Amino acid sequence: MKKLFVVVLVIGLFVVNVPAGLSQEQIVLTFETSVYVEEPHKNAIDALIETYNQKNPNVKIEVYGAGYADFWNNLTTEVMAGNEADIVQVYTENIATYNALRPGGAFVELDSFMGGTNLAENLVAQEFCVVDGKTLALSNYAWGTTGIFYRKSMFEAAGIDPASLKTWDDFVAASAKLTTGNQAAMGILASSHAFVISEYNRLLGRVVSNGLYFPDGESGPYTADRIQTNNEANVWAAKQWQEYMKKYGKPVPDKKDSRELFWNGHVAINFDGPWFIGMSASKDEAVVNDIGLMPQPAVVYNGKTYKPNPSVYPLVAMISKKSAHPEEAWKFLEWMAGEEAQALIAQCGMIPSNKTYASSESYTSSYQMGGLFNEFLANNYATPVSDPQIPQLGELTQIMIDAAQEMFVGGADVQATLDDAAERLKDVMSR
Repeated sequence: MKKLFVVVLVIGLFVVNVPAGLSQEQIVLTFETSVYVEEPHKNAIDALIETYNQKNPNVKIEVYGAGYADFWNNLTTEVMAGNEADIVQVYTENIATYNALRPGGAFVELDSFMGGTNLAENLVAQEFCVVDGKTLALSNYAWGTTGIFYRKSMFEAAGIDPASLKTWDDFVAASAKLTTGNQAAMGILASSHAFVISEYNRLLGRVVSNGLYFPDGESGPYTADRIQTNNEANVWAAKQWQEYMKKYGKPVPDKKDSRELFWNGHVAINFDGPWFIGMSASKDEAVVNDIGLMPQPAVVYNGKTYKPNPSVYPLVAMISKKSAHPEEAWKFLEWMAGEEAQALIAQCGMIPSNKTYASSESYTSSYQMGGLFNEFLANNYATPVSDPQIPQLGELTQIMIDAAQEMFVGGADVQATLDDAAERLKDVMSR
């Protein structure tokens, strides 16, 4: 039986009993994210909100967000105007950029909230939520890294054993067999989308250079003289990708288009993360049975073999300094990081951020393909390298998007293009 907190109001001769949930102030929290437009994420986030509302009937959470391509420009406008949501979900590489859009920082420092908890140790990539010694976000949703999804039937028809694809050279040779007639090996972005640089960077660039922008795993000091975008390794990688895209790639304007090509059997390979598992299940359960997964290939460069070092991509949450209810926002975020909520989050297809839950039998037995990404990190991949967490990252990224379009869409000379990009990057870092 539900317990009621009884408030006795004496009005004339009447006594009124008011339930606790009705006597409390109704708190509204807004929550914006770039992934709510995708069905697996929408299902997971709706389940989170419904469950939390049942436990906290005085809290109403309103969620919204545009698709990936529009979300970031919208968020920039909102933060600069001071009207962003109470809770803003981003990736770790976005934290510093958006926090710096307002003097003094746009988001709440969470260190005081986290005191006395084990969240810093038990959440994947929580260390990347710290900027200049201050915790600005909580890694309380889910994460992914990248791997190679393939259509089993198409590989079998081409006589390709996926287990034999150990290196980039093996991968290129297999792609040649898969490219016939109107069929290409893989859909590849050729647009102003940020993925136009991240795909070749994750497969080739950072693997051999250990930093598209800065050396030593994109580490500081972040100064103009340390820009290495046009060094020998990055130039070699860009030439490899330019050639691969020309011979074996199907150019597409958006990542959703390359996924559709894969689901429809027009390409045999899709380069993606664990979120693609949930997307595929939502698209067509029958297709899932024809999908295999293998790790990114190692890359042989100048006689040395380099393991892949793809970024770990956690979705993390920040609390706006403009929020009227930062304590209530924190309570929701902290609950999301717990095992009850993480079990709901697992249905989005990504890997839950709570290490205890993600390593449990209940998770690994239910999400076997998702568990393979953990194996890739442990056995096939080197230490992941992420974008530098600096306020200038947005400008650096746009310069590289422009350069990637010139090289991979326009066919421009790689060395000259990257030389020009490096000078523009140095200008940004010299301000």
